[in-house]
Amino acid sequence: MIPKGLLALIYILLGIPLLFSQESIPTYNYSDCDFQVIGHRGYSDIYPENTLLSIEEAFKRGVKYCEIDINITSDDVYVLYHDQPTMFRASSGQGYVVSSTYNELLQLDFGSWKGDQFTNTKIATLEEALILAEKYDAYLYLDTKKTDHELMCRVLQNSNVDPKRMLPAVASIEEAKKFKSYCPNSSFIYFGGLPENVNDDSWYQEMVALGCVIFETYYTFALDETNEKFKTFLAKVHENNAKVWVFTSNNIGEIKKLKNAGVDGVESDIATSALKSICEGLDLDTKPIIATTGNWNFDKGNLYSTGVGSQLRPLNYNKEYAHQSVQFGTTTSFNIKSINGKEAPVAKIPAFDPNNGLFVFTNFTSGLEANLHYNYSLIMDIYIPKESSDTYISLYQTNPDNDNDAELFIDSGGIGVSNEYHNPLKPETWYRLGIVVTEKAIKKYINGIFIGENEISGGRWSVYNVFAGGQDQGFLLFSDNDNETSEFYVNAIQLRNYSMDVKDIAVLGDPKADGIPLGNSGIYNVKADSEISGAVVNWDNNEIYIKFAGNTDLSQVKVYFDIPYGAKSSIESGSLLNLNSIGKEYQTITITSEDGTSENIWTLIPILNSIKGQDAN
Repeated sequence: MIPKGLLALIYILLGIPLLFSQESIPTYNYSDCDFQVIGHRGYSDIYPENTLLSIEEAFKRGVKYCEIDINITSDDVYVLYHDQPTMFRASSGQGYVVSSTYNELLQLDFGSWKGDQFTNTKIATLEEALILAEKYDAYLYLDTKKTDHELMCRVLQNSNVDPKRMLPAVASIEEAKKFKSYCPNSSFIYFGGLPENVNDDSWYQEMVALGCVIFETYYTFALDETNEKFKTFLAKVHENNAKVWVFTSNNIGEIKKLKNAGVDGVESDIATSALKSICEGLDLDTKPIIATTGNWNFDKGNLYSTGVGSQLRPLNYNKEYAHQSVQFGTTTSFNIKSINGKEAPVAKIPAFDPNNGLFVFTNFTSGLEANLHYNYSLIMDIYIPKESSDTYISLYQTNPDNDNDAELFIDSGGIGVSNEYHNPLKPETWYRLGIVVTEKAIKKYINGIFIGENEISGGRWSVYNVFAGGQDQGFLLFSDNDNETSEFYVNAIQLRNYSMDVKDIAVLGDPKADGIPLGNSGIYNVKADSEISGAVVNWDNNEIYIKFAGNTDLSQVKVYFDIPYGAKSSIESGSLLNLNSIGKEYQTITITSEDGTSENIWTLIPILNSIKGQDAN
């Protein structure tokens, strides 16, 4: 029997029109599947992590378990947030969750770092997330950044949901006993390494007797075919009628290997695609979406992003050392050359000492490598004053603590490192630098033209991605450990999570007063008048499913959606559309990225509920 989702895909590829029926599209119902893919911070590859939006988008696509991070505000509210200690990366705040009140956190934006289309996303509470899980008959796996079992169980009680919706991570039998003293009707998940004695039956038995239903450990244990201790652990857990999960993988081929190794589930940022591939038998080669993940035009006169990206965080943000500030102004106020005859916003970068610099949160979703990202692109528009010509200017440093030499410099010989420099730069001239990093080379471009490359090897030029945590998930700009820095100006900086090709770089061309165009072309927050439930965007097939009552007139339906910063749409949001299929065609929306290098055609597929047992079509 061909799985329903695969049958729908075959119909599309063959040009056969799909009937308006639940049977003709993916059901996103994987209750019969013997493997779980847990949404890591929700559907966090696409949507802002640890928000109600991210969690619901995972649940809507059949994910039954979401891992979320919880912390406690200063006025004892459990909220969802990962990073310790600051909020620079995934919010508009700069302080600490634990020293902020809930009302103070409500004033912040927890979505726009992932893209302007998520602006004004509010921080979520644990209670709200539990109620959402109940709505979808789903479960929350809690990674507790600050633990208060009494408060946690009070939240559970106040939410009035099934106690089994909440599954906190527990690291020991002692902690399990404490949790159960407050939440006697809830289960929990063991989280940690293998027990000291993997053959100790009593350890597994006591954990399960206390309410442990899942044991989670490192995915590398399961991938190592020679790891006999893990095999024993797996067998013992299964003997006690519990499950084994591992964390975290974003590679479907790797996830299939984990399933074949006998584990019962894996955490993933691409959980919806992985579930579809494994449970529907689809041969998907899905990887984290390629994207512009950071863009800074300094048009706000601060270190906040423009369109997408976290704030740039001062390396010396806690001012432990003497602080060197970036100055903001315009080409006119700094009395420097305009860009193509236009006044432009500018940041004046000081000659940072080793204790100062700007930290860039990459927001790269990891691929095959768990903590490191080897392929990325960094673009920036710079202007070197006369007094800084013929001196070293550090461009970036992959060591978050600035403990060694920077990775790329400008000097009198041009741009490079290790005595291999290309294309000297004239002072008092605006340049657009393109730095494209692969595992084997740094390719360098000026104003869209290739100027040379540096061969590289090893991990020195790799950067930390989202798995590394909040404080060190990124790299430094304009820092060096031995003062090889100079004062200069920058108009725009952009970061992408992939190695751009020659054509994509060429499109960006020369510096522009309004910055560097973005390369994103997704579609988000799709809604339609008269819809029964929220639309589901199928990111694997570029389809959008919208459910209507069986008697809905589809000839004139107003459809709303959001698109990335700077992108263009073939149809305006809020337009009246005919969603009836015409021949074999459905209504489509084409989204083109701001830079024109990325274009996606999204097909709108309406689903009509059955009327008196008959499918409407």
